[in-house]
Amino acid sequence: MTASSEQSGSSTAQAVLDAPDVVGVFKGRTLGTAMVGNVLVISHNSQAPAQDEWVHYCNLVGRYISTMSAQLVVAEGPGPNATQRQQALDRGSQAMGAVIPPTAVFTRSPLVRGIVTLFNWFTPRSMRAFSPEDVQAAQQHLKMTDAQMQRLLEVAHALLPSEEP
Repeated sequence: MTASSEQSGSSTAQAVLDAPDVVGVFKGRTLGTAMVGNVLVISHNSQAPAQDEWVHYCNLVGRYISTMSAQLVVAEGPGPNATQRQQALDRGSQAMGAVIPPTAVFTRSPLVRGIVTLFNWFTPRSMRAFSPEDVQAAQQHLKMTDAQMQRLLEVAHALLPSEEP
């Protein structure tokens, strides 16, 4: 499975999101977020993350940053803007001693890869961008087993909002 594989059918996707290990599920027009165990999963389509939806991500960061072991991002389009990135950092920094956990960003976008590089200039170098086919390298970065990575990718694809016509 690559990071860009699609789930077949909305009932399959809903079953993935209704599993007991998935909490805090939000699926909007541009992005979806959820916690899977102690991993924050975020998926966004080819549209820039909408501000009202970004708030859901920031709320999950604020709630779980102190216990989060990793983040997995599937980014089909542009990433968050500078203001949104700062909002996420600010929300995470509200927890004493919190640090950005290892983060794997699956993307084909050179813009998103650049944002990840820029982000690492100002934060611990825990975030890395990967092509959707490079699941093995992302798995190693996150220190996940095959089964754990496949589970996270299933949830990420179930969270991915469809493109509006």
